[in-house]
This record gives sequence, C-alpha cells and structure tokens, in this order.
Amino acid sequence: MKTFHFYDRGSDRPWINPMLTNAVIVGHTTATSTKLWMRAYQPNSYRMVICPEPFLGPDEVATDWNPETKIKKGKEIFLLKNIHSGEKREIANAVLTDKADLVFGQDITKVWEIDGLKPGQRYYYAAFALDLAARKTPWEIVPDNKVNRFRTQSGSQESMTFGLFSCHMPYRKNSFDLVNIHMWDRFGDELEQRNGEFILGVGDQVYVDGNSNVSIWEWLKKIRKEFMQEVKPEDRVEVMRSWYRDIYRGYWGHRQLRNVFSRFPIYMMWDDHEILDGWGSYDAKERRNLLDSWWDWGDDDEKLLLLNQMYEAAKLTYHEYEHSHNPETPANQFDYAFTWGTAAFYVLDMRGQRDYTRATDDRILGQAQMQRFKDWLGSKTVKNAESIFVVSPVPVVHAMSFVVNYLDILGVADDMRDEWEHESNWVERDVLLDAAFAAAKAQGKSLYFLSGDVHIGAAFRMTHKKYPDTRIYQLTSSAITYDLPWAKASALALIVRDKGLLQRDAEHSEPNVAFQLLMEPCKTNNFAVINVQRNDQGQTEVRWDLYGSAEQRATVTKLERLVLI
Repeated sequence: MKTFHFYDRGSDRPWINPMLTNAVIVGHTTATSTKLWMRAYQPNSYRMVICPEPFLGPDEVATDWNPETKIKKGKEIFLLKNIHSGEKREIANAVLTDKADLVFGQDITKVWEIDGLKPGQRYYYAAFALDLAARKTPWEIVPDNKVNRFRTQSGSQESMTFGLFSCHMPYRKNSFDLVNIHMWDRFGDELEQRNGEFILGVGDQVYVDGNSNVSIWEWLKKIRKEFMQEVKPEDRVEVMRSWYRDIYRGYWGHRQLRNVFSRFPIYMMWDDHEILDGWGSYDAKERRNLLDSWWDWGDDDEKLLLLNQMYEAAKLTYHEYEHSHNPETPANQFDYAFTWGTAAFYVLDMRGQRDYTRATDDRILGQAQMQRFKDWLGSKTVKNAESIFVVSPVPVVHAMSFVVNYLDILGVADDMRDEWEHESNWVERDVLLDAAFAAAKAQGKSLYFLSGDVHIGAAFRMTHKKYPDTRIYQLTSSAITYDLPWAKASALALIVRDKGLLQRDAEHSEPNVAFQLLMEPCKTNNFAVINVQRNDQGQTEVRWDLYGSAEQRATVTKLERLVLI
C-alpha cells in the first residue's frame, strides 16, 4: 500500500523552516504541579528531570555532561558526569519522572504530570534517553537555563500577568514566504520582562488549509480517488492523522515559537483552522461540496465520509498536540476550567460541537457544554474568584450586524456564520450572555471574554438592561503572525462596530445588551498582555495592553493600554 505521505523533503511540499523534532511545551500548572509535553526526535525510553536550580553554570556546555542516577539512602539521586574529567556532581532537590517509552504510534509524544513542586518556584528541566545504542548524546532536551524553565503558581497573589494570542500562520497565503515570526520574540520578551506567568492560545494555533503549498485539504482533493482505492477503510483516519501531524510539526518548528512554549505554561483551544476553515458552519449542501474541484465532481456520500474521517483525525491530533497538556477532561470533552491565583477561567470549545444544521439554541456549544458552563458560573470557584475570564475563540461582539447577516462577502458565508452575531446564533448567544451577566451581577464582579479569530485587535464594554451596573468586556487579540494585506485589514477594521445593541430573535423582546468599542481597532499583527491587580481602593483592575506590528520592518510597539474595572 502506498503511504500517501503529505510532507515531501524534496521539492513537492517542502517546509520553509525546519520541522519540529524534539521540543517541550509547558502545560497546565498549579502551585504544586505541572504538565510537560514532549516530542522526541526518535523512539526511545525517556525520563525528564526537574530542578529548582540551574543544572549548569553560565559558561558550562550541556554536551560536556552526561546524566546519571543512583540510589542513595533508599532515594534516587540525579547526577551529572563530566565526559572529559569524570567529575560527578549531585544535583540537589531534582525530581525525576518515571520512564516512558515514546513510540511512533503516539507520534513520539508524551505528557508527564509532575507533582510535589513548591508554590511560586522557578524550575528548570531537561530530558534524556535511556537506550544509548544509536545515540551520540543521551540528552534529548538539553539543560538550557534560558528557555527550558517555568514557574509554578504563587500561593498568595496580589498581581497576575498572562499573555493572549491567536491565529499563527507565518506564511503568505499563496507563496511560502516567512512573515511576522518576530512577533514571537517580542511576545516572549514582554512576558519575561513583566513576570508573565502563563499564556492563552485561543484558536488557530495552526492552519491545516491556510497556505496553498501545504494545505492537507487540497492534498486530499488531489489524491482522493487513489486514496479511496488503495487505503483500507480502517486505516484511513490513521493516514490522515499523519497529515495533521505534519501540519503541527511544520507550524511549530520555529525556534521563536518553541522558545515561548517551552518557558510559559500555555492553555490552548482549537478553532476551525485546526480542522478546516469554517468547520461546523456549513449547511448540508455546502458540506457535500467541500471536496469538489473543477476536475472532480459527484460522489457525495464518499466525500461526506471522508469529511467525517478527516474530522476524526483532526480531533485526535488536536488532543495529541494541544489538549493533552490542558487540564484533564472526560473523553470527547474539550472545554475546561482552571484557576490561576485569584482568577477563574473557563475555556469554551466552539468547534467540537458546532453544527449549523441543528436547532437555533444548540448550534455552537451544544447543550451539555452550555450546562457545564452555567454550572461553573454558579460554582464556589467563581464565587471565590476576584476576576472571571471566559475564553470564546470567536468574539461575542465584533462586526456590524448587517455585514454578518446580509452580505456574503466574496463567498465567505461560513465565516459570517462563525460569528456569534449571525442571526442563526442569536438565541444561543443570548443564553450565554444572560447567564454571564446574571453570574457577574450575583458575584458583584466584572467578567471578561477573551477571543481571537477575526484578525483584528479590539476591546468592547457590554451592558445589560436587566443588570445596568454590571460590566462585561470583550477583549480580542488576532492575529499574531497571519499575514493580512493592508487593504483587507482596513476593510475588516471598517466593519468593526463602535456602539449599538445586539439584535435578538424576532420571537423575543427588544435587545437586552448594549456595547461600546473602547479602542481604535488594531489592523496589524498583535498579541496582548493582561495584568490583574488590586488598586489603591481595593478594587480588582484588569489592564489590557495590546502590542502590534509597527510600520518599520520586524518591530513591535505597544498600541493601547486600557484599565478596566
């Protein structure tokens, strides 16, 4: 059987950058634990070691030292042995993980959950292989004091700073030119300088269909007939997974991105481009047409089958590369909650359950997820929190209603239906907002929606006529690297609404929610740094700093600071 490899090291589908081989992502972190996700270069048995002090001095080279372990007084001890002098150095307070076999079946990936850490402590980490038969060095992730480190949550916290980004596609759409990758360097620098503690990646961390050179959906169209003939039905999802994995390895192969992921805990949620542009926002006819091309029409049943198999492959790969290092959830549930310091977070999954053909109150989140969200809003966690954040990958308020509902701009109906403001989503959006306002009112706190997706940075304040003294904010950062031509960016900025009312379904009364734009929309690549702290009056302030690309090449500037209460 042919392998149907998507990635080609030759000239057919080469990546402009080295692909991700061995790397670590710091995941969900508490005051006493963390998750460390690793991908290795090749299958082997591996262990990780975590230490509150740097392993090496500033002038020492990791490859001059080999890792060793020994039992001392009934306890396993970690040592470094100099390959030149034979000197051995015991590393105090090192924590060793259990051995794990990383194999091709899991794309040579593994998530270690490490407990027994101390609050507010910086830790350094490395990884080493146990079978050295075919290796020059045992180190898989070398000790590096600058990038291989993280900090646990502080036990008591008066201030908290975290980053927000979305939409990572550092290539031009129809050519393989690398663009905007400097945004990651500045993102990491700002978080480092401001003692940033973690990051939210709120959608489109990769683009499976963004660049024509490496679109796995164009690839499927090209090979569809041969693929169906030669690949057994039970093997198709696994072959498709190899394509999705290649996308992650390509998009995450950049040193600048990996340096950020390796030193700040990151919480992720997928959006459509981890699956397919507009996933869940098509009607039945449009779904049947998604795999059509000018040379290949018909076979609707076969194409729908392939769509479903591609979704299953996307879901498994998303779990493998992104969700596995988020907080633990039951099988087939991707929405999740976590706390950091005195703040409570809920991250909504707007793609895993989305179906435009379902009932109007059940198209985006699904009834089970909506109930989990409502339960969380009423929980002790939210009651005890000083600030409440909700990740909605697509903004709750953003574009002008008439554009979303009555203009099919250049055939992007699915993009319009993605919006909460699309009339097909009004009923469900009102349920979401009514629940959020009621909870914020009951707790006497503001609530903040955090979003990406729209390739524009913006901030809104919302009010509800039933809760006139309660404030909900919409804060959007998009995109960190996606290359948006200036003319298109300007057009997208023009459709951002400055104030008004959120329309409701005809069966309901007058609109309940009013909104107001708080800043000039950002048309350039951007990321946000958010700080939460108490002011002199004892109130909790949220400071929203948006950083965008400057006109000068490869530079970034702070565009806006908003202080929200």
